[in-house]
Amino acid sequence: MQPPEVLFVTQYYRPELIGSAPFSADLAEWLVGCGRQVTVLTGLPHYPASEVFPAYRKGRGMREVFNGVMVERLGAWVPRRRSATARIMGEAWFLMNGAFALATGRIARHAVVLSLCPSILSVALGAMARLRGGRSVAIVHDIQSGLASGLGMVGNGWLARVMQSCERMVLNRADLVVVLSSEMADELRRIGVTAPVEVVPIWVDTDQVRPMPACHDGKLTVLYSGNLGKKQGLGQVIDMAEALQSRRPDIDIVLRGNGNQAEALRQQIAERGLANTSLAELLPDGSLSEGLAVGDIHLVPQDPDTASFAVPSKVFNIMAAGRPFVATAHPGSLLWRLRHRSGAFMCVPPNDAGAFAEAIVQLADDPELRADLGERGRQFVERHVAKRKVLGDFVTRLDALCARS
Repeated sequence: MQPPEVLFVTQYYRPELIGSAPFSADLAEWLVGCGRQVTVLTGLPHYPASEVFPAYRKGRGMREVFNGVMVERLGAWVPRRRSATARIMGEAWFLMNGAFALATGRIARHAVVLSLCPSILSVALGAMARLRGGRSVAIVHDIQSGLASGLGMVGNGWLARVMQSCERMVLNRADLVVVLSSEMADELRRIGVTAPVEVVPIWVDTDQVRPMPACHDGKLTVLYSGNLGKKQGLGQVIDMAEALQSRRPDIDIVLRGNGNQAEALRQQIAERGLANTSLAELLPDGSLSEGLAVGDIHLVPQDPDTASFAVPSKVFNIMAAGRPFVATAHPGSLLWRLRHRSGAFMCVPPNDAGAFAEAIVQLADDPELRADLGERGRQFVERHVAKRKVLGDFVTRLDALCARS
């Protein structure tokens, strides 16, 4: 029997290179490879910038096919400045445009609907798009109320409570809620989510991301690659770079990415006279292994108040590339425990520039330790979070859910 068509609602999708877009594309394309017909309902690509990509302006690219996936795009309102209110307004605009597309028949309701949260309003749209008697799966990669409170965007007052109420109401309409960790599941239970919850960890394509030799130019490169946002706690890297500048001029520090903190970071680099630190643009899609190979040592800083529920996705890509990294994390946190499980990287306490710099120096001076950590990381991801394993298990769960319809 032909499996039912799948509608996947996510605000972020290809050609965006970071954030949830690559994982959305992985999942949709895996389902196509398993014989499903998949339509993705998404917004106009812009992340992490604050404007739509040029190729998608003036009504272009509203319908296209990526690797067998039909992509339907909704008009987007992209706020120029980041704030909790602006983000909610952008997500509400996506919800309203999606509801209009359903009402006019541009988008058909489906028997199987997946929806991705960092936006709980995307999950709400997914619930609206489900046929009567169909199944909806909410994939939660961020708990917005906890993230916004941790970043100081909403405090712990009425807006945080409203966000939690919205999360509780919307997620309890799902037939299955998928989270990245048991800690996320516990937090959802704490705020009153009673729908079935299962853990599906983030994954990495170990066939695409592979160890490659380093390209040395006489200096050792320490690399951060990803979103340049507040959540990433990149001020810790600036402090660490200042501690290393006079001590180790043989180490270059590169911050590669885009985001709303890029200009502030550029100013800090200039104000502190950090000749050892530079900003770079993200590499094009398909260059992940080559891009990761640039870094002899990688960096995974985090704002400690937002790091409670999930491991940053870049961690597993770095491990798949066979590179060591230094993360900032509180003892007992998810990252700290992952370090003990994998033996693949080093952790230092948040906002401790001295400890951060010392860990970099230790790795810089010990190429055998770097190679050992890199090998352990590669072995860990192949055993536990390879895409073929994680998404294979997810499709099995999805089939079981649909069979109960």
